Amino acid sequence: MAFYYYFCTTLPALSYSSSSIPLSHSDFLDQASRFLSKKDMDTLQKASLYIPEDGSFPASVSSSVLLGKYYRWELGLRNELARLRAQKLQKALDRYIKPGEPEWDAIRTAQGAFQAEDPYQAELLIEKERWMYIEALVSNHFFDMESLVAYGLLLQALERKARFVIELGQKGYKEVYNTVLETADYRNESGENK
Repeated sequence: MAFYYYFCTTLPALSYSSSSIPLSHSDFLDQASRFLSKKDMDTLQKASLYIPEDGSFPASVSSSVLLGKYYRWELGLRNELARLRAQKLQKALDRYIKPGEPEWDAIRTAQGAFQAEDPYQAELLIEKERWMYIEALVSNHFFDMESLVAYGLLLQALERKARFVIELGQKGYKEVYNTVLETADYRNESGENK
């Protein structure tokens, strides 16, 4: 396994609670391209925070044990959220669950998010748990490719979290909610059709 001592030591520290992102993911990839081998750069570029909708793992999993474990967690999270939502809406599960082994930390995270007071709090819980899981995976990895893969995932998580804007979320929710009310056939409190 290749070690990238110099490049790793030049990267700014990341913190989940930071209000600013010290480096964009694209800048990180640009800098990495100057130091990494072609194979390692390919792995880093394909390391995504999300797995495809079909639940398949990207090919980059074969180059990184950390990515394989992380994608199993992500699949477990998505499957458990789908299971909980389908159960609540009394829908069939088969259509939404993707093949894969259960990942208990991911199941716990999904259940916590599902019980959150509002969608914003649920997303924050998922992001915090995702962050902690990646940090746990990268423990005892220093200056190697796995530490760079984890760094790239954490940068993507910070960028995602930075896009959460409460006011825009509330506005979008209200627009969708009003559209549903306008098109729904329902009775008001007096029992009359609206």
